[in-house]
Amino acid sequence: MESDYIFALVRTDPVAPKHDGISLMLIDMHQSGVQVRPIRLISGSSPFNETLFENAVARRDDVVGPLNQGWTVGKRLLQYERSTHAGINISGTQGRVAETPLFDIVSAYVGLRNGRIADDDHRSALTRHEMNQHAYRLTQRRVIEETQARAPGFASSAVKLSGAILAKERTELSIAAMGFKGVGWEGEPFTDEEISATRTWLRQKSATIAGGTAEVQLNIIAKRVLGLPD
Repeated sequence: MESDYIFALVRTDPVAPKHDGISLMLIDMHQSGVQVRPIRLISGSSPFNETLFENAVARRDDVVGPLNQGWTVGKRLLQYERSTHAGINISGTQGRVAETPLFDIVSAYVGLRNGRIADDDHRSALTRHEMNQHAYRLTQRRVIEETQARAPGFASSAVKLSGAILAKERTELSIAAMGFKGVGWEGEPFTDEEISATRTWLRQKSATIAGGTAEVQLNIIAKRVLGLPD
């Protein structure tokens, strides 16, 4: 366990309707009433935990925001979380992770013909992905500029969802190009890069779950961004 506290949305008024009567509070994780059970994912890593509370105690001073109005605080907190998943830092800058260009990966396994990806299907899929990736970066840039003027808005849900879908698609295209070399778990026939690609592919299956599921993001986009009726 690496954290001293965990925050939780807890119902503190049992008769209040729906989202009223919920408080956001910090809970000391070093007490005996808190148990943490790591969840091992299909990729072999364990970034998530099951946290159990049994007679755990939180001090009144550890309530964040007004009592019984924690849902409002929690929604704002989730907007910031979605922004980080969308590659947008609180400072308003774009988070970048160095990656091997997808073209280099596909061409290394599929080969080139006259300077182009040799296989038509792989070439078409890669072209569509790169076009969508470019459109995503432009949208991300626009949301970053909006974030610099004020707190993250609901548009971060659109960026988060698009980024998650593209991240999953990137690994799918890589694995498809690598063939059986892209499904290695261990052993001499596979390089370290190929084994890492397999585990990344499996880990990215959770991209549309972590930070808010795709279904949740679609609901937010429909209601808060597009203004569609319930």
